[in-house]
Amino acid sequence: MKKSQWLATAAIIATAAFMGVDTAAMAAPMTTAQNIAAGKSIAFNRTQGNCLACHVLPGGTMAGNVGPDLSVLPLKAIFKTKEKLVDFLYDPEKVIPHINMPQFGKNKVLTHHQMELVADYLWSLKG
Repeated sequence: MKKSQWLATAAIIATAAFMGVDTAAMAAPMTTAQNIAAGKSIAFNRTQGNCLACHVLPGGTMAGNVGPDLSVLPLKAIFKTKEKLVDFLYDPEKVIPHINMPQFGKNKVLTHHQMELVADYLWSLKG
């Protein structure tokens, strides 16, 4: 890497760190398997995604039965693209009015990146 490229990269990372962006994620992109594992961790975390409060997920314990069973729901057929699933997680009521589901992005429960990771995990399910 040329010195000018290195300085430009360093400046971007320094600016991102100052703004609170996860610079480790910027420096080394995660693999698909890492994204899926990170998304599952968020989905199962009772203080973050907390998907298990309402949904059945493979390997989850104490799952709720308020929402559909995500281990069999055909998410790919419903949403067509992972980006549409992320949009749904951001603001479910925009897609399905009066749905009883948290607005993870709109209410700043999860960051956009976290919603993308959860979508990676959900997209990996067989449903």
